[in-house]
Amino acid sequence: MKNRPTAILLWMIFYSLPVTAQVPVREEPRHHPVFQNKYIRLLNVWLPPGDTTLFHIHATPSLFVILSNTITGSQIIDSAWSTAERSKAGTTWYRSFTPDTLIHRVCNSDSIVFHVNDIELLSSYNTAASNKKRLPFPLEFDNEKATAYRLTGADFKNQIIHNRGPMIAELVTGIGIELHDNAKKQTKKVVAGKYVYIAPGTGFYFSATEKSNVDMVLFEIK
Repeated sequence: MKNRPTAILLWMIFYSLPVTAQVPVREEPRHHPVFQNKYIRLLNVWLPPGDTTLFHIHATPSLFVILSNTITGSQIIDSAWSTAERSKAGTTWYRSFTPDTLIHRVCNSDSIVFHVNDIELLSSYNTAASNKKRLPFPLEFDNEKATAYRLTGADFKNQIIHNRGPMIAELVTGIGIELHDNAKKQTKKVVAGKYVYIAPGTGFYFSATEKSNVDMVLFEIK
């Protein structure tokens, strides 16, 4: 009986683990902060096969783009696991998480890495920018925080874009894509599975040496 208090204490610690393990999404070990400024914090999520994240808290308006075709499941805290489903590379969405804060964890049930970018929106750029004409690309979605466009091979026409808000270009598939900064006379390669940040006011255009099988998402922060 002398060990009973210890046993009770251990049981209480074990029982409370799912709750105490909650962390802000930026501190979850598989969510790697790779870029941050006053407007955004970009988290590169890299979940190996068979791995599971900690329970983590989404409480900041965020943009998402999936970069892999992976079977995953998720569990909202105090709920059952969802049915595992295969993600589709290139899928994008926005969620405000205010007031609908989300606390969940994700498991990778596949044999390949699960890769997704979570772009937290930390502040607005310019409310007047919301009234600007949309860019000449197919629209994914548009809301009070951001606009998302989908660019395929047919959209790379070397058309100069200028006087816009902060942007993130995410190449899902494709090769030979380049970002041309007119003012700096610089060219930057856009690599599949990677992001490119475009500062507000930058004059630029995209080019593609090979336009087949190109799929790129362009987010503009308002």
